[in-house]
Amino acid sequence: MTAPTRTLLNRTLNLALLLAGAFMMGSGWIMAERLPQGRAYHDLTILGLSRHGWGGIHTWVGYAMGAMVLAHLALHTAWLKRIAAMRRPWLLGLGLGSAAAIILILAVILPVRG
Repeated sequence: MTAPTRTLLNRTLNLALLLAGAFMMGSGWIMAERLPQGRAYHDLTILGLSRHGWGGIHTWVGYAMGAMVLAHLALHTAWLKRIAAMRRPWLLGLGLGSAAAIILILAVILPVRG
């Protein structure tokens, strides 16, 4: 069996990102609109999953989507350097650094456990 071509890998990754994004939007909407928070709603389920169940799947699909975005960026490194940054590496660094800062702030700095 031969290794997949770069084009096939890119198309597969793009499809996976699209489907993961659609799932994230749909499951987020389910949790926000159809399975509200609160004791009065703890018995509600959709497809046999409670809000907690949907939240768990939503979280893991989000992690997978993050990994796919990193793989997508790795596949397109040359394009990012040449086109997206318009041959100005600091633009690419600014964009990627901003994304890293957002993740760092939301995941590491803001959570407070008491």
